[in-house]
Amino acid sequence: MTTPKGTRLPPDERREQLVALGLDLLGRTPPEQVSIEAIARAAGISKGLLYHYFPTKSDFVVAVLRQSRDELERRMAPDLSVPMTVVERLDASIDAFLGYVSDHAVGFLAITHARGGEDAAIRAVIAENRARRVTAMVDFAAALSSGPREEVESPALVVALEGWLSFCEGVVSNWLAREDLGRADVRHLIRENLLATLAAVSGVDPRPAAARLARNAAALSSPTARDAAAPAAAPVS
Repeated sequence: MTTPKGTRLPPDERREQLVALGLDLLGRTPPEQVSIEAIARAAGISKGLLYHYFPTKSDFVVAVLRQSRDELERRMAPDLSVPMTVVERLDASIDAFLGYVSDHAVGFLAITHARGGEDAAIRAVIAENRARRVTAMVDFAAALSSGPREEVESPALVVALEGWLSFCEGVVSNWLAREDLGRADVRHLIRENLLATLAAVSGVDPRPAAARLARNAAALSSPTARDAAAPAAAPVS
């Protein structure tokens, strides 16, 4: 949203404008390097007015992180007007995720670093965002298992998905910081690791839904990945 500096806006529109500015700033600059002065200057308002909407810098960053989460979820949401299989939905979501982090590289890296930071409010909203992603991935696992959510959800699945999300952060962070790994390579690593993670859950969850999930996940894995995971044949004597 572009608004001439000094323009008087209704409170809701002003707040929306400030959060949009913050999303742009945090996409290019780590939070600790974004000053209240810079935000106010970009919006064409006084620091006092900015503090009226966000009493602390932490409050502002939290609002921006929530807006960032909402934008990512919009990008990753399936287009319900287009019929999609489960695997097409997976691939579209991964592509949307990689497109988003590519557009907001600095902000994404800053969020991964802030996870262990000192600001409790920022840590809390990052944890909240992670919990929402886990919930969405459990929904995906249920769809892949061809059964209801309550049949496939388990502590093992939730922990496995938490680990997969950490794996994604590590892979994407390295991808953004180096030039010797292509987007297609990152997409393959994320996709195949997810499918292997979902299949592994059946090793500790004896329920039929976990077995279905494992079979269906293995069926979606690329031939190259399946061959690499297959045990080597015993030598013929």
